Amino acid sequence: MSTKAPFTLLTAFSNQFQGGNPAVVAFLDINLPTTTLHTIARTLGQPIASFVSSTPLPSKDEKTVAFGIRWFTTSDFEVPLCGHGTIAAAKAVFERSDLVTDAVDTIEFHTLTYGIMTARKVEGGLFEIKLPSGRQVEITGDERAGIHERVVRMFGKEDLAINYIGKGVDNFDHCLLIELDEKEDLKGCRPNAQALSGNGFSINIVTTASTSGKEVFVSRMFAPGFVTGDEDHVCGSAHCVLVPYWSKKLNIARGNEIKATQVSRRGGDLKVVWDSEEDIVTLRGEVTILANGELCLP
Repeated sequence: MSTKAPFTLLTAFSNQFQGGNPAVVAFLDINLPTTTLHTIARTLGQPIASFVSSTPLPSKDEKTVAFGIRWFTTSDFEVPLCGHGTIAAAKAVFERSDLVTDAVDTIEFHTLTYGIMTARKVEGGLFEIKLPSGRQVEITGDERAGIHERVVRMFGKEDLAINYIGKGVDNFDHCLLIELDEKEDLKGCRPNAQALSGNGFSINIVTTASTSGKEVFVSRMFAPGFVTGDEDHVCGSAHCVLVPYWSKKLNIARGNEIKATQVSRRGGDLKVVWDSEEDIVTLRGEVTILANGELCLP
């Protein structure tokens, strides 16, 4: 007899069907064999599958509900942190009246690597998650020269204006951060992300200051070999590095909310805050439900 596992298909950081970053959130036993979870993620075929425990964990008070969470890509990777998959999971949980009472205003997601992450509803129909902020340091010398050469090949432009190249440290040592001059058309370009393949970083963030006046900075995130099409539509975890970087560069006061846009083909809008003392990045955005259904698990 099969087990029914409810799932919701959503898109994060957009109110448009064709915008944001799709994610599927399935409520099931997150301690199923990893091979089974990989198979489910591949079958559902979304940029990320967020697996949320089918029943709540013990929580500290009636206003908080807690769940375990894990994230899988279609490329047989379990990722330690996924921002858009978490904010999508928050929306899916709040939609479950059988799991969340009207008194609940906060969700705690218990992760395998990053401890407990919190999510809640905020004004304007937005959802908010808090993630650990990521430090990065500038790359110099031969390492910088090698990355510089790859980035030039990626964009096919010898005179590409590169302002900064940095790499994350500690839990973000898989992240590469590249700031291009704002004169470069990050949204309109057609980069070859394969030029970054094998560079030692699974998350490759490219950013520029915004020239539109609608946001403070724009970005794209490339992960050749890790995500379908080599580019993530809207990467929440990339903003763990982006927000502290721009906040320090532009002297943005602690706690001030700013707007950021990921300018991929689908695109997405985020409202972000960096708490430099708590080392926390807050991401806020819209989440749109696309479909609901049930998995039939053996």
